[in-house]
Amino acid sequence: MKVLLINLTDGGSGSGIAANSLVTELNNEGIEARLGVITKQTVNPNVFILPKKKKSLTFKIFNKFYNINKNIISKIFKIIPNPFKFRTSNEIFHSTNFHSDTDINWINNSDYDVINLHWINGVICNKDIAKITKPIVWTMHDSWPCCGAEHHPNLHENDIRWKNGYFRNNKPRTTKGFDLCRKVWKQKYKYLRNKNIYFTAPTKWESDILKSSYLFKNNKCFTIPNIINHQIFKPKDKENLKKLFNIPDNKIILGFGAAYDIDNPNSLKGGNQLIQLLQKLDKNKYFLVIFGTVSTNFISKLAIDYFSSGFISNQTILSNLYNMCDIFINPSHVESMSYTSLEAASCGVPTIAFNVSGITSIVLHKQTGWLATPYNVDELYEGIDWCLNNYEYLSENCLKKSEIDFNEQKTTQEMIKVYSSVLKD
Repeated sequence: MKVLLINLTDGGSGSGIAANSLVTELNNEGIEARLGVITKQTVNPNVFILPKKKKSLTFKIFNKFYNINKNIISKIFKIIPNPFKFRTSNEIFHSTNFHSDTDINWINNSDYDVINLHWINGVICNKDIAKITKPIVWTMHDSWPCCGAEHHPNLHENDIRWKNGYFRNNKPRTTKGFDLCRKVWKQKYKYLRNKNIYFTAPTKWESDILKSSYLFKNNKCFTIPNIINHQIFKPKDKENLKKLFNIPDNKIILGFGAAYDIDNPNSLKGGNQLIQLLQKLDKNKYFLVIFGTVSTNFISKLAIDYFSSGFISNQTILSNLYNMCDIFINPSHVESMSYTSLEAASCGVPTIAFNVSGITSIVLHKQTGWLATPYNVDELYEGIDWCLNNYEYLSENCLKKSEIDFNEQKTTQEMIKVYSSVLKD
């Protein structure tokens, strides 16, 4: 069996890490698999740049003209009032994916038996997916396949169009102008609704979203978690790492990411609730380890000492950061799975989070962490003390869950079964 995985990139994002890990494990299991991407970031020999379509002369001329004048064009559109412009209060990331450069003829003429799509925005548009003649498995990294332009259901506004269909009479009141989500959904309906696509989802929550959707409720969907490298994400010597990074050994270490967008209570990464939580802490008792970039606005609101890593692409360094922490904080409002909580658990670090979405597949209340009522900051704060008082029990459970439920070989074999099934269908 030969499998072609397709993703935007092979690193730097949850989907990139997941696809890269999967292609490696598939080859370890004897499956000839490669990962085609638009942007290659790693040295994995099984990853390559996807061939592009040949562009017409008209397109090349138009594209050159646009690239030369795009700043002027952008300024013109900003000056001219446009009542039809798409506007929404929905903070969820939106993608149209109307066009793509990948050469579909090359895919169809290749000797791959199965095509495993991952994050395909900017890689293959819906119209081109419909042209693929080979069996397709689509691995979901969010809910974009069955929504409109939004990458997750619009939970904050109780918008269930992903379930009922995107029509003129059910557009949320907060969506103004051109209904971009409906436009994208209609394209998916036109090209993909009747196509025999098998889906995999990393959590039951994400799988249930697809199975309830208007577009793909009749398609087969298998719940198979993303792969994590247990050779990298594992318990390490906490005290030595603290010395290495100059982290105090007499304070409780709290780790978190998404240190931005703190003024919006509906921020999907929970920055607003996070800063409220941190402002409750005793600065003499706690020290913060901030994963990734951090906004100056966020820093200005902190009164606690911290270490900020900046963007980290090296997974070994990332594992070291988790291992320095006593508790990981994940205040997200929606996650398909939550790689950060899984990485923390694989290092034996419990997570406190809100009881929402795919996070609950990893964080089990009072078993591998603490789940607070959405979006109750006081309950989140209560979880810190509970986790500290039950740390050894939680840490042991985290390691067991990671090793059993997210076992690399088990997960890879489940994917191989799906490939075999779609070939027989």
